[in-house]
Amino acid sequence: VGTFKEDVGTIDNYLKENKALVMYVTNNPKEAKKAVTHYEVIKKNEYYTLLEAYQETERKNQLRVHLKSLGHPIIGDKKYESKVNPIGRMAMHLKQLVFIHPTTKKEVSFETKVPDDYLKLFRSKYYEG
Repeated sequence: VGTFKEDVGTIDNYLKENKALVMYVTNNPKEAKKAVTHYEVIKKNEYYTLLEAYQETERKNQLRVHLKSLGHPIIGDKKYESKVNPIGRMAMHLKQLVFIHPTTKKEVSFETKVPDDYLKLFRSKYYEG
């Protein structure tokens, strides 16, 4: 939610889980795990930003926590403080999955397109200003 100031960036900090099982950013590396996310803005308007993100590390709810820490929670993500939900669901989509197949040891890749309802967020009837 909102417009990012920087079109390309890296979020690098430490994440920890509280007793309610909610992840949060902390400055204490001794009690948390390092988390690094790289992002690039694909499309934006004054209300929403469509990002492509790559996680260098794999921490629980990493992208959700990182975007919340920047003041831009994912649309529809109540757990991490999103106040808007114009598409009726959380606006997080895995565009590409790449891994080494455990049997063949070959790289396997799956890719899908950005959902149409994400793109509708950039048309005026979906603005929640």
